[in-house]
Amino acid sequence: MKHVNLLLGGLLLSGTILAQKPDAGTPMSLEGQIGWNANTLTFNSPSIRFRYFLADNIAARVTLGVYSQKYTQLFYEGPNVTQGASGEYITRSNAWNLGIGGEYHFGGTDRLSPYAGLEVFFGGGKVITEGNNTDGSIYIDDYQEESVQPVSLFGFNIVAGTDFYFTEHFYLGAEIGFGLQAITQKEGETSVTSGGITVSSALQPEEKMSFYGNNVLGAFRLGWRF
Repeated sequence: MKHVNLLLGGLLLSGTILAQKPDAGTPMSLEGQIGWNANTLTFNSPSIRFRYFLADNIAARVTLGVYSQKYTQLFYEGPNVTQGASGEYITRSNAWNLGIGGEYHFGGTDRLSPYAGLEVFFGGGKVITEGNNTDGSIYIDDYQEESVQPVSLFGFNIVAGTDFYFTEHFYLGAEIGFGLQAITQKEGETSVTSGGITVSSALQPEEKMSFYGNNVLGAFRLGWRF
């Protein structure tokens, strides 16, 4: 058993030492990545990326990401928490984004491939709220509330990153971005039912917001090139 362990260890070590980044003969790569937001110190939902190397140092890329989150708050009828009947207020956020861009890879080393690039991205989603016996602030008996607000996203990023090939076809990577993103919160609709009567109305006027600068779009990546 000792000799087998030594053999396996030697094979793994030799694979790491002899690993080299592939050339244009293996033009495609597929990777999973998880984003990191340094402003909020949180991880974002994972995404996948496909790259096609047009040459040894030029690659086109497409990135697809999805996001889903649910948050529930409880409100109670009594003066103290957990006393009496309760109401539930649920907020759901669902979104997707698609990025299309290109990369220029610098010389680097046999295993390290640093790059810079540009990516244009867009996306959409919606925020849904449901209130059962609450409006999201206090308990209200025989009260129902629901709202839907669509959201759209557009922007671009200048990116910089690197790929580290720990074997010939597999790599670890990191990336950061700097750019612009514009978010549009479209006019939504809310529906309130109280005392058996339902009233629907516009949620709020459409609102546009934009952010420019170091958006700290950090990403940690694990990829396979083939």
